Amino acid sequence: MTQLAYPPLDPRRLPVHLQPSLPVGEQDYYAFWRAPRYRWWKGLLAIALAGFAFLVASTILSFVGWAIDDVDWTVVATGALPPVGPGFFIANNIALALCIPFAGLSAWLCVQQRPGWLSSVEGGVRWGWLLLLLAVLLPLWAVVIGGLTLLGPLDDVRIRDHTLVMIVGILLTTPLQAAGEEYLIRGLLGRAVGSWFSSPVFGVVAGTIVTAAVFMAMHGADDPWLNAFYVVFAVVGSWVTWRTGGLEAAVALHVANNLTATAILPFIDFSDLFNREAGAGDASVLVNVGLLLAGAGVVELLMRRRRNLVIRSAPGRPQLDALAAPPPGFGGPLGGALPPW
Repeated sequence: MTQLAYPPLDPRRLPVHLQPSLPVGEQDYYAFWRAPRYRWWKGLLAIALAGFAFLVASTILSFVGWAIDDVDWTVVATGALPPVGPGFFIANNIALALCIPFAGLSAWLCVQQRPGWLSSVEGGVRWGWLLLLLAVLLPLWAVVIGGLTLLGPLDDVRIRDHTLVMIVGILLTTPLQAAGEEYLIRGLLGRAVGSWFSSPVFGVVAGTIVTAAVFMAMHGADDPWLNAFYVVFAVVGSWVTWRTGGLEAAVALHVANNLTATAILPFIDFSDLFNREAGAGDASVLVNVGLLLAGAGVVELLMRRRRNLVIRSAPGRPQLDALAAPPPGFGGPLGGALPPW
């Protein structure tokens, strides 16, 4: 009996509900939304949904934080930022941490890819890889940033009323805050921009440019040194995300940077923490820039040694192959005669 040969299945001609929402050809992290069911407007909708959720949560939590700090509400009424206290600092961290579920659920609702696929091209957080990166990067940042802190003026460093609250708050919320920014910017926004280009190279370049601009704008700095640092931070985050196929490396770099940068806050007056006016930064940020570049080099080295790390995948392919395969005892795919594709 002659075996019938069926032509390749064109997923674009399938009914929408049968089109795979995951890529059917190997894609890198930024091109991962380029699947048969994806449409260009879905990325915009996901960004709008997550952005709106963050705006609402941030506004509510800001007022909660100010109330805890017992700020002067006349200052808030003028539109100026009151002095930063423990309440607002922790509330701001929680708002940014909520970007993890906001981004994941927005991608699930709009792009039909479950939240785990936003973490990596393997469908979830690769915990062994993430913990390895943290174990290597945290000591590097602690030595360099800690050394610079010890070399600086320490006259104002002492135990304060907010010391215990800030230590607990930083340890519990800062890693999640750093991860939240990565899921929202490098993850959701980066993929939305990358999905608009058929060329993976153009996609990652465009995604890097847009996310760097948004990341810099989110920090609201008027100082050129600080803005240069934010741009480098964003570019390095995009690079390691693309190279490793997931957000773990960018999250690890962000956590290492933010934990060491905030480690001294429990012992000082940090009421002007978010002062980023011109003159707030100086050439000393070049040390942080160099540290970021060194961190990217460490990630690259560890990635090359970890040969089983998946950086591109096509998880939608089995679904497409299953649709193309003829069921036993029937004449063609999905039953019946040869289909029109």
